[in-house]
Amino acid sequence: MKKQFIAAALIAALGLTACGEAKTSEKTSEKATEATKAAEVTTEATTEAATTAEITTEAATEAAVPTELSKTYADLDNRSFKYNGKLMTLGVSTLQDFLDAGLEPKDNYDKMWTKKYNGNPRESGKTFDCSISTKSGYSTSIYFCNPTGSNLSMKECVLCMISYRGFESDIQEGNYTNSIEFSFPCTLKSEELTENSGEPTVKSDYGYEYTVVSEKFPECDTGYKFGFKYLIGTETTEIGLDSVEITWAP
Repeated sequence: MKKQFIAAALIAALGLTACGEAKTSEKTSEKATEATKAAEVTTEATTEAATTAEITTEAATEAAVPTELSKTYADLDNRSFKYNGKLMTLGVSTLQDFLDAGLEPKDNYDKMWTKKYNGNPRESGKTFDCSISTKSGYSTSIYFCNPTGSNLSMKECVLCMISYRGFESDIQEGNYTNSIEFSFPCTLKSEELTENSGEPTVKSDYGYEYTVVSEKFPECDTGYKFGFKYLIGTETTEIGLDSVEITWAP
């Protein structure tokens, strides 16, 4: 009888130990589950934060694209002008944008353009140009490039330079009379330019330059070059604008 009592006690003790182990196992499992859920919540929060950051970045990028001409005549952050009333921005607008605005096609612009841009819009073979006639007899040249690492069709290429000399007819009319319009008045004088945009990066007898060094091509400076016309035989009697050249490189 005594042996039976001892055996029963041992069985009860083992039962209690098993229950304790079972409860410990359950608690451990619960903690593991809670930790997993916490990790999932943290991951979801991180993903949401990353998505929010992406949306914010996209919104900032979209906001950076100009929607109107700048009030600063040599605005290096907004190198824009209007063609047939449509805003065109260097580094943003494509040849297709000009075609949509009324530029007469003179080639098959669906052809692929395989030449990669090197930051110099005047280098032969790296860019191509289109001409816009003006009343003054001078043609406006607009240059396009492929700044990407892949091939693009010509109509997808990006505007990288405009060279304009139509101010003679514009000044005679007192306003922009050609298809091109800039943020500054066509009657702009050099003094008005510096009052508006500050001192130029380079100042020469012929004109003023407002430029920055390209981030991708540090050997290239891009920006604005204003040329002014003076009365023959004088270096101080300024008539007004003779030309403007705006360039862009990434």
